[in-house]
Amino acid sequence: MKTVLITGNKGFIGSYIEASLKTQYNIIGLARNDGFDITDFSSLKNIGKPGEKVDIIIHAAAVASDDYEHSFISNVIGTLNLCKYANEQGVKHFVLLSTIFAIEKEDNDYFNTYGQTKKMAEDVAMAYCKEHGITLTILRLAQVYDDARLAQKGQAMLYYFLDNIKQKSEICLFGRSNPLRNYIHIDYFCNVLKEVLAEKKVMTWNILEEKNHSISEIAYMLFDILKKQPNITYLQDKANIPSVHIPNTNIYKSTTISSISLYEGLKRILNHDK
Repeated sequence: MKTVLITGNKGFIGSYIEASLKTQYNIIGLARNDGFDITDFSSLKNIGKPGEKVDIIIHAAAVASDDYEHSFISNVIGTLNLCKYANEQGVKHFVLLSTIFAIEKEDNDYFNTYGQTKKMAEDVAMAYCKEHGITLTILRLAQVYDDARLAQKGQAMLYYFLDNIKQKSEICLFGRSNPLRNYIHIDYFCNVLKEVLAEKKVMTWNILEEKNHSISEIAYMLFDILKKQPNITYLQDKANIPSVHIPNTNIYKSTTISSISLYEGLKRILNHDK
């Protein structure tokens, strides 16, 4: 049984990854509240049990903050330290979780402090792993959600739409734009990750749901699921809802795994809430 080191295993995505892999792999979790700090290379010396060899690193830990210095140290320096650890320990496969926010395009209003530092983390990992012969996979995730609402802080708008339409039978949409979104269910991503590990897939992949949806489409979708008459107020004097660049290249495709449609995913959240 191979050993997988998961950083950020106490966070939203990391905790789901650990749960999905624990029957197939020996798991080592690396979390700040367990006394580990990826920004301090010396704290990585005591990972795992004595003599325990790590085969794969899944780097899921990240900071989404407007504080540039904090984000840079955590996302960029932290990634470099883990690459150095992988090299010292002879780890053969490094999987870096990134985000479509890291794509620098004019229509990406989320190429902010978080997006920029995640892009730098990608560049650092690519350069270091190439130099030291470490197999690298970068998985850029669209916006990730789950049934149990662990993602609610990060995907506040999606859950706000759901709750407002459920409770008040109405929704307000800001601005004159109607930007697209792409949401992936955490269960779909975990299945993709298992396939990536089993088949040792490399390069940079964008992990998306098969269909994009505009903001208004998502609202109408929820009215339909909840069997409510659509009641949308458009506040065009408000600032536009930020746009997200949704890539159309390097999309991860599987012949055995189907993505979970947003329509089905929203129904799952509502059923979980009952």
